[in-house]
Amino acid sequence: MSETRAGKYGRHLGSLVEFVVDSQPPEIREQYRDEFLAELENYSFTPRKKGEPVNEGCIHELKEVEVFDVNDPVHLALLAKETLHLMYQKQTSARVYESFIRSLKTE
Repeated sequence: MSETRAGKYGRHLGSLVEFVVDSQPPEIREQYRDEFLAELENYSFTPRKKGEPVNEGCIHELKEVEVFDVNDPVHLALLAKETLHLMYQKQTSARVYESFIRSLKTE
């Protein structure tokens, strides 16, 4: 089976995150990755249809981030989650998320 568009996007997003993690000083890489993944796990796949009230699936992840700091693993995770929230269908978000998580290095 060939890779889907969402799968390819998730894989490439994972490559970008790995680049950022690998750019961190060696002594903090594991902690950076752990903090990133801990924040990313809070992503909600709960859908919200037009006209429905705001729910836990409709979160403005970057609302409190005025200046993005790539060296802050929480900021990077919030950016990744916001990307997923902006996708119209949560099923697509789920496919991207699965591919993204698979593409991250496991140590």
